[in-house]
Amino acid sequence: MKKNKIAVFAGTFDPFTIGHYDMVKRSASFFDNIVVGVSGSSTGKKSVATLEERVAIAMTALQDIENAEVKAFDGLLTDFVASCNADIILRGLRTASDFEHEKLLASVYWDIMPEVEIFYLASPPNLAHISSTIVRELTSLGADFQYYVTHSSVELIKKVYSKHV
Repeated sequence: MKKNKIAVFAGTFDPFTIGHYDMVKRSASFFDNIVVGVSGSSTGKKSVATLEERVAIAMTALQDIENAEVKAFDGLLTDFVASCNADIILRGLRTASDFEHEKLLASVYWDIMPEVEIFYLASPPNLAHISSTIVRELTSLGADFQYYVTHSSVELIKKVYSKHV
C-alpha cells in the first residue's frame, strides 16, 4: 500500500509572498498534501501581523492549490510535523547563505526526529530576491508590492499591513 506523502512547509510568513507560493505550487506535484504551517510567536521572531492575519493571507494566496492547506502552530517544527502525520519538511533556498543556515537546521531536525526527510527547492532567479521583509518595507512606504505577492492576496495584505505602519 502506497504511503500518503505529506510535506510541511513552515515559516512565519509575515506576509506570505509569491516566492512562498512558488514553493508550494512547484512542490504540489511531489506530495499528496502540503501543510503550510504558519508559526506563532514561539519562533523568537516578532511578527508585524497577527497569527490569524498571516493565516488568512496564506489561505487566500493558496486557494487555487487543491492539495495545500494552511494551519497555525506554536512550538517545535518537528512536533508540528508529527501532528500532521508528515515525515517531510519542505524548505526553500534563495541564496548560498540560506543553504548554510538550512544545513544547520537539518541537523537539529534529525537529532529530534531522525525519520524526517528534508526536501529543498531552489528559488528561480526571478524570485530569489523576494522576501517578506521587502514586502513589509514596500507596504509601509506605500510603494507598489503587487509583483511580490499573489494577485489574490494584494488587497488583504494592503489592509492588514497598512494598519501596522
